[in-house]
Order: sequence, then C-alpha cells, then structure tokens
Amino acid sequence: MKLTSFKQKRAAETRRLYLLGNPNVGKSTVFNAMTGLRQHTGNWSGKTVDAARGKYTYNDREYELTDLPGTHSVNSGFSEESVTADSIADGGQNAVTLILADASALKRGVALVLEFLENRNGGAVLCVNFCDIAERRGIKINFEKLSDVLGIPAVGITAKKRGDINRLKELIDKNYDSLSKGTAPRRSRSAPEAQLKRAGEICAECSDAPASNTACGLADRVLTSRAFGIPIMLLFFAGILWLTIEGANYPSELLSRLFGYIKPYLAACVPSPVKGILIDGIYGTVTWIVAVMLPPMAIFFPLFTLLEDAGFLPRIAFNLDRCYARCGMSGKQCLTQCMGLGCNAVGVCGCRIMPDEKQRTIAVITNSLIPCNGRFAILISLSAIFIGSMVPDHLAGLMPMLCVLILICLAFAVSWGASLFFSKTLFRGGEAVFAMELPEYRRPEILKTLAVSLITRTIKIVWRAILVSAPTGAVIWLLANTTVGGVPALTRLSMLLDPAGRLIGVDGFILLAFILSLPANEITMPILIMGYTAAGAMTDAGSLSNLSALLSQNGWTLLTAVNMMLLTLFHWPCATTLITIYKETKSLKTLALSFLTPCVIGISLCLITKLLANAVLLIV
Repeated sequence: MKLTSFKQKRAAETRRLYLLGNPNVGKSTVFNAMTGLRQHTGNWSGKTVDAARGKYTYNDREYELTDLPGTHSVNSGFSEESVTADSIADGGQNAVTLILADASALKRGVALVLEFLENRNGGAVLCVNFCDIAERRGIKINFEKLSDVLGIPAVGITAKKRGDINRLKELIDKNYDSLSKGTAPRRSRSAPEAQLKRAGEICAECSDAPASNTACGLADRVLTSRAFGIPIMLLFFAGILWLTIEGANYPSELLSRLFGYIKPYLAACVPSPVKGILIDGIYGTVTWIVAVMLPPMAIFFPLFTLLEDAGFLPRIAFNLDRCYARCGMSGKQCLTQCMGLGCNAVGVCGCRIMPDEKQRTIAVITNSLIPCNGRFAILISLSAIFIGSMVPDHLAGLMPMLCVLILICLAFAVSWGASLFFSKTLFRGGEAVFAMELPEYRRPEILKTLAVSLITRTIKIVWRAILVSAPTGAVIWLLANTTVGGVPALTRLSMLLDPAGRLIGVDGFILLAFILSLPANEITMPILIMGYTAAGAMTDAGSLSNLSALLSQNGWTLLTAVNMMLLTLFHWPCATTLITIYKETKSLKTLALSFLTPCVIGISLCLITKLLANAVLLIV
C-alpha cells in the first residue's frame, strides 16, 4: 500500500508537457534532446504519426514530455493530426504546451499559436527552432517583442545545441506553475484566413527577414517543374539503383565466403542425424538470406535516408501528386511506396502518414505492388541474361539497371490503377486532400543517417526475415531430401503445379519456388536452381553464364523470363510484410486483400503476355 501511494504521489507530482508544431519543424529532434530517447527524425512532414512519451528530470522535478504528430491545425480532421487535437483536448489543461516553430517560416508557427490560444486550455511556450539556419539567412527575430505581443514566453533555439535545450528547460521550470494554470490571454476565435493575416502582421512587427533565398527558390523551380521534376527524380533513383546493385555485389560475395568458411566447422559440432536439416536446411537458408539481403539494404536505406534528410522526397511527392489525386489518393502515398522499394514492411509502417483511414488502408494494400530490394536480384539476373544479350556489348552493362527502373515505373503505374479501383469500389470516401509543406533543403547528418538506417531499419528487417526463414529452410530441405516413389517430394510438387504454370507461361518449379519463398523473396532463385539441379540444399548457379545455360536446359524462353519478372513484381507479400500488415491494421480483410491483389494482377499480366506471344507466333 505504501509503495502504491508513493507511486501515485510521484505520478501526481510529475509535470506534464506537450510538444506541438507544424510538420517538419524538428519536434522529434527536440524530444530526443530533452528526454534522451531516440525517435527517427526525417525531413518531411508526417514523420511522427503517434504520440511518443518520454521523461526527464530538471531541478529534482520530473517532467513527462509528449511528442505529438505534426499538425497544421488543432482542429484538424486528418487521422494523424487528430491524435494531436485529441491529446491536447484530453490533457491540455494543467499542462504546458511547447509550440515549436521554424525560424525561417515563422508565420505558420505564429498562426498555430494564435489558434491554440483561442481554442485550448493550459499555457504555452513558443519555441522557435532552426535559429542557426535563420541567422545564416539574415533573419532576425525579436523574441522579447514576440513574447509581449503573443502574451506567452517565446525563445529561440537550435535543437542540436545542448546549451539551448538546457536554456529551454530552465525557462519551462521557472514558469511552469503560472503557465499550467492557463494564464495566457484568451483571444476571440477567428477564421484561419484571419489568423494567417494576423500572424503575418505579428511576424512583420517582430522579425526582419531579407529577400527569399534565390538558390533554394531556383532549385525548387527546377525540381518541382513539370518539364524537369520527374526526369530528375528518375535519374536520382536510377543512380541509387545502380549504386545499390553494383555496391552490393562484393560484400554479398564476402559474406557468402565467410558463411561457407564457417559451415564445415559448424557441421562438425552437430550430430549426424540432424546435420542435414540444421546445416544444409536452416543454416544454408538463413545465411543465404543474410548474404543477399543485408548488403543492398545497408546501401539502399542510407541513400534513401540521405534524400529524405536533404528534403528531396517531399518534392517527389509534390511532382506525382496529380497522378495520385486522380486515383483518389494523396501524394503522401508516394513516400510510403518509396520506402517500400527498400522493404515493403517498412513501407506498410509508413502508411500511418496517410491523411485518413480510407487512404491508409488502400496504401497498405497496394504497397506490396512496389518491388522491394529483395526482388532486385532476380530482376537484374534475368534482364542481364535475356535482355542484355539482345543489345550491343557496350550497352549490356546498363540493361539490368534500365530494366529494373522500367519495371519499377510499371509497378507504380499498376499501383495507381489498383488505388483508383479500390477508391471507387470497396473504399469509397471523401476527396483526397494533400497538405504537405515543402521543407527547407538541409545538409544531411551522415553519421546519424548511417546509424538510423543500419540499426532501426536494416538490422530490424533482416532479423525479422531470419526468424521467418529458419523454419522454411527446414521444410525446403525435407522436401528436397524426401523421396516419393523414388522422386524427390520437391519435384513431385512441381509436377502437380506444372499445368497451372504452363497456363500462365512459366512452369511448376517456378510456381513452387514462389510458394516456398513466402518468408523472404531472396530465396526464390536459389530454390528454383535447387529444383532444376535436383540438389539436396540451396545453392547458386556460380555465374550468369551458368545460370543462363541451366535455364535454357529447362526450356526457358524470352516469354518465360518476362513472365518470371512479372510474377517477381506482382505476387503475395513476404511473411514479414504480411505480419506487419496485420499488426498495423488488425484487419483480416485488409490482410486478405493485400495478399490477393498482387497475385491477381501478376497472373492476369502473365496470361496477357502469353496470349500476345501466341498471337505474334500465329501472325509470323
């Protein structure tokens, strides 16, 4: 009882703070600096979509800080912004709200302050971030005057400077009692347009800003123009794909050699009766996935995060918003799909930023239509063998990259069509609204980017893949080493699937490889090679020429390769993504649609290509 009373007393004495602000003003950075916790920060709006809580102690007083999603209004109807409005409405009284603003875009922050003071209980502190950037641009803010005009404390900080964070904590500590009682002046309610006008007048009175940055303006005129925006975007992604493809080869080979070197020593420690299933089955599958999956992720995610931190991703969403709007969606879906290029499970988590439940559900369902980097190896190999051989030698090296880029564009186009279908049928709703401010260009923090990308994204996803692939390795080994009538069970199953495979222009081994690679896309080709060679364990072909010969011996044609690539693009999500979909949505309907949608599209496209191929043969 005494312990319970102590805890209750301690909870009652804890001072509550809320962190409020427009999207992309550095709330997560301030939260991390004040609490010592670690949220991933990014240079695009909507990055924080749930309320995060952390505590810190100052002058022997405990503070609980809640980081709210970015919002343009405390009366917003958007799903992620409603978290902010509800949190403030439920707990704003007897608490202090830190309203974070961007020093280089002060007008939006002041407008949010005015709306807060008109509609909410509890006190507030205006905290203006990025003062270092504003100073470099010649922007001068009179914080004393700004505080007098608004009737609440106003302070300028640079969130990365510890001294500024300590100064903010001191200000809160000294003024908490008076602020938490809501002593800030109440103001009459006004329309958003009037608030912006009044905010503009306040900013003109309390700050001095030079002409806009011409370099940034010129960059935006180029990157967001109709003529150059999308071509530049494609060049950027082509460069990332090329770096990912070329850069992953050597580390993948090193990891394969390392695991191969360890294998006999590990096998010597395992009893003979279970050596096959544990070493050739589980160990072989898991190490294959790590060797193939880890290097490209370790390259792709940091490059992707650098684009994110520099402010390039929101401009991609801006350029493509017209396409998404015609599909009943928001340009924010582009950001989730870009994340899906690295890993669909990450893309599904990113769908939290969608403005409403309808759009979020559609974005989750269609995210797996975007190929993750686990599928790139198949696309690259097949395009090099079957497409590269059709062009001059000096162009053959570029073909894999160009083919993958074209296939990614096809995947985006198909996702738009699927989004339009769902928005007009199963998930009808209101019109899509795209509210995203283009953030300032910023110099990426390279070391932090590497840490975030490798730890919170790459390692996490690879670990999930390992957990679901280990039992699959055992199943594959058993199928390959168990005979039925003198024929391996793996071959028997492929024979059963062969009629269905031939119907859509592939074969039974290909269908079986896709089924067995449900845990991870990376093992599709090794399973296929194992089936064709009747090997008892997963292996690779050794080289593209060996792989080309093996595929030709098993009756592959250009049509087989094309349909294999189409199925690689459009088939059921991997187990990791399916688990993530259910965790994010808690909906069996959404899970089923996420599974079936790419399957139906992939099979339909394969049927179309086969019919076209047969028609061409008849004409010839």
